[in-house]
Formats: sequence, structure tokens, C-alpha cells
Amino acid sequence: MILFWILAGILTLVAAVVLAAPLFDTRKFKSEDAFALEVYRDQLAELTRDEQRGLLTPAQARAAQVEIERRILALDEGKMFQPARPPSHALTLAMAVILPLAAFGLYLVLGSPHLPSQSAMERLAAERQRTSPEIQALEAKVAQSPSDAQGWVDLGRAYVEAERAKDAADSFAKAMALGRKEPDLLRHYAHAAILAEGGRVAANAQSVLRRVLAADPGDPTARFFLALAKAQNQDLEGALTDWLALESQLPADAPMRGLLAENIDTAARQLGKDPARLPGRAARAGAPAPSAEDMAEAAQMSPEERQAFIESMVARLAARMKENPDDLEGWIRLANAYRVLARHDEARAAWAEAAKRAPSRLDVQLDYAGALVQGRGDLATNMPAELPDAVKRIRTLDPANPLGMFYAGVVARAEGRPDEARALWEKVLALMPEGAPERVQLQREIDSLGKPAD
Repeated sequence: MILFWILAGILTLVAAVVLAAPLFDTRKFKSEDAFALEVYRDQLAELTRDEQRGLLTPAQARAAQVEIERRILALDEGKMFQPARPPSHALTLAMAVILPLAAFGLYLVLGSPHLPSQSAMERLAAERQRTSPEIQALEAKVAQSPSDAQGWVDLGRAYVEAERAKDAADSFAKAMALGRKEPDLLRHYAHAAILAEGGRVAANAQSVLRRVLAADPGDPTARFFLALAKAQNQDLEGALTDWLALESQLPADAPMRGLLAENIDTAARQLGKDPARLPGRAARAGAPAPSAEDMAEAAQMSPEERQAFIESMVARLAARMKENPDDLEGWIRLANAYRVLARHDEARAAWAEAAKRAPSRLDVQLDYAGALVQGRGDLATNMPAELPDAVKRIRTLDPANPLGMFYAGVVARAEGRPDEARALWEKVLALMPEGAPERVQLQREIDSLGKPAD
């Protein structure tokens, strides 16, 4: 192996010297004036031929000849040649010797000379390693029977298993073109098309998803991705509305609930909203889940009895938290339950416990900050003492979070920094959609800061 590298280095050096040799050539070459003179002589000969063919009158030919001769006289015929500028020997040496050797040394240090080489065909084979014998057999089958729709469906499913989304979408599209229109196939096509576009719900996928909804208006997959298309087209408010409606109708054990909740939280924060306070969401996430017997019993109660029943459930949860204080999710459920009951002091205390146990969870820190300001009067003069530290944690986790910027503005205003508060709130205002009711309130807060300092 060492001998190989020595030979490779020698060959590289020889090739570099051969390529650099022309740089040492200092032979003379013709000047630009010499080239111009040849052009003018050709023009004179062309004038003579044009005159003989009758293309120019003698007067026209003579006038053109005088002009060309004038240009010839203006040339410096004595300066027919000029020496070439010799190259710098230091530069030549660097190009011929030092650069190849330096590159070779860097490769030994940074490269991987111990790895076996791989030809272009081998690399192509590696890229196509997901082409299993099963896929090859299915490809041969559809090649022999291209009008067999089921064959294209089977091939598309095999491509999905092999994570070849573009090929899968093409196969499903061929099956659809052959008359297959069942919703399951349409869903498969849409999913593969979305993956092939890197997660973007393009127009072709949207069209197919609408066909799925036409057959089944409650289809969760179609509803989710059509809402995602709205979000990708800057209609976050519409996407959030659709996702919330879907979440309210999905079973508690639905596999897509986690992904759905993640998208709802992201969209809400981009709109400057608290995900836990979205319509209908706090009530679903707040109190501990009652049993079927509890629900049946509550249905027979009067409003006063039902309220007392809920209070007792929350009290039982609070008692359990005293016995198991390290249960983060329990503190979150208890805090949400207190918030639903408008018991703000207890909610703040529960959120404080949750925030203490989850310092790196942005959602928990945001909910804690929200609980600190919930039910307060004028925050400009009545800011909670705990809010600055809570906001500092939020801004550390995500400096661009809209809610975090809003709360930071609250702190800045209360601490006598109105220009900082204005800058933060104007950033939040720019993120809110036009027509959002929150824009009006936030603009009032900005206006209340007065004019910026000069």
C-alpha cells in the first residue's frame, strides 16, 4: 500500500510539471496591431472583389479604401511583436509542486485512505439497494401487463415499504388512471405524493384528498393534510380551526393525535396564542378523566351537584399530588383543572410545581407565565414578582416565541423600559394575521407606551 501511494505521488508530480510547463514559455507573440493590420488587408481585398462583381460603384469602393488605408496608417507597424510577460517562478513552483503535495498531506490527515474504493456502478447499486427481488418481480409483472391496475397498486405498496415515495406515487397514479378510485388507494397516493414533495401538500395531493372527503367527509387523514396545506399556504388561522375541529372528534387512542397536537401547538404559538387556552381545548385537557360510571352519574345531577362533583374530583387529584409530588403530568392536569374552575391562585401554584419539574419544556413554561398574569389587573403596575424569571427561561428556550416576546414586553414595561416593550410587541403584532381581534388589543397596549424616545 505504501508503494502505491509513493507511485501515485510521483505520477501526480509529473502530471503537474507537464501541465505547468507552458507557464515557462516566454516566446514572443504578435501584438494586437499586427492582427488589426491583417484584418484591414482582408477588407481591402474584399473591396476589390465587390467592385469587380458590381456590388460597389468605383466611387464607393474608393471611399471605403481611403478609410481603411487611413486606419492602417494609424497603426504602429514597427511594433509587430511584443514579448510575453514571464510568469512568477514562485507561483509556478507553488502550482507544480507545493499545491499537489499540500493536497496529498491534507488528504492523509482529513481523508479516509483506509476505506475501499467504490466505483460509480457500485454507488448506483448502493442507492438502488432498496430494489428487492419482490419489487423486481412486480416491476416485471406490470411491464408485461401494464393495464393491470392491481399490479400497479401492489407495486406502489412495495415502493412505500422501500421508502421510494416518488415511485410509489407514480404507481398509484397509474392504478387510478386505470379506474381504481377507492378511498384507501387515494389516501395511499396522497401520502406518497406528500412524502415525494418533502412534506409539502401540493395541488395534486390536495385534489385527491378532496375526493377522499367527498366519499367520507369525516376522514381524518384527508382533513389533517388539507389543513396542513392551508398552513403551508400562509393560512395558519384556517389550518388551526380545521385541526381543532379534527382533534375534538378524534378518539382518545387515535394514532395521529400526537402529530395533530404538535401541529396545533406550533400553529397556535406562531399566531401568538396559548395552545392550552384554545377553544374547547382546556376543558378536554384540564380535569382528570372520569370513568364511565362517573359520567353516567354526573348526567343525572343538577348543576349544583355537578359542580360539587367536579370539585371533589379535583380535590382527589390534589390529594394524589401531595402523595406523589414528582408526577409532572399530574401537576399539569391539576393546574388545568384549577384554571377551568377559575381558581387562579391554585392554578398558579400548580403551574409553579410543573415548571419547577420541567425547566426545559417550553409549553410548561409558557403555561406557567400565562397563569401568573391570568386574572391580574393592570400588569403595568401589578406585575407578578415571579414573571421576570419565568420570562427569562422562556426566552432562553425560544427567543422568537410570540408569547414569550409578549410576556417579555410586559416585564419591560413594568420595569420602566417602554422602548424595549414597544419593539417586542411590534414584532408580535407583525406575526398576527390581519383581522385577528388580538391585534386591536395589542395595538392599544403599544399606543399606551407613548411616543418612542428620540
